[in-house]
Amino acid sequence: MDVGVEVHSMSKGYDMIGWRMGFVCGHPRIVSAFADVKDNSDSGQFIATQKAAAAALDDDAIPANIRSKYLRRMKKLVTVLKECGFECEVPGGTYFLYAKSPSGTKSGETFAAAEDATRHLIEQFGIVTVPWDDAGAFLRFSVTYVAPTEADEDALMIETKKRLGDAGLVW
Repeated sequence: MDVGVEVHSMSKGYDMIGWRMGFVCGHPRIVSAFADVKDNSDSGQFIATQKAAAAALDDDAIPANIRSKYLRRMKKLVTVLKECGFECEVPGGTYFLYAKSPSGTKSGETFAAAEDATRHLIEQFGIVTVPWDDAGAFLRFSVTYVAPTEADEDALMIETKKRLGDAGLVW
């Protein structure tokens, strides 16, 4: 408390992704310094966004429900990816999943890097991943897709499994 602060975001835990809403707490003098920087770098958030964030902070069920939703989706995704040959496990606290990138396809196409695999999956199968080549070849998957119901999630996983199966990936 004497020398530090905590910086929090509403993005993941409260499903306010893209709202750029968060807060800093801790030593008053350091928090004041953050406020000075903020005052001189932008004009603040729209008041409705601030009120929504304040209301969300008053309801402990919101982050619990969001965590439950993304954990459920992550378990489904990991199951599908494993069935399609990926090596992956449910991560401990994120809605991103990193899996070893395939090295090519059964038809003989090779991927020199995760970026090549990503391009192939997007262009040929409509599967969006983010390449991560900085620490080995990995693909990042996300469970932040739009699916209003669990049935919609299941349908998306069925389609994902079909498309990945059609891709004929090898490792």
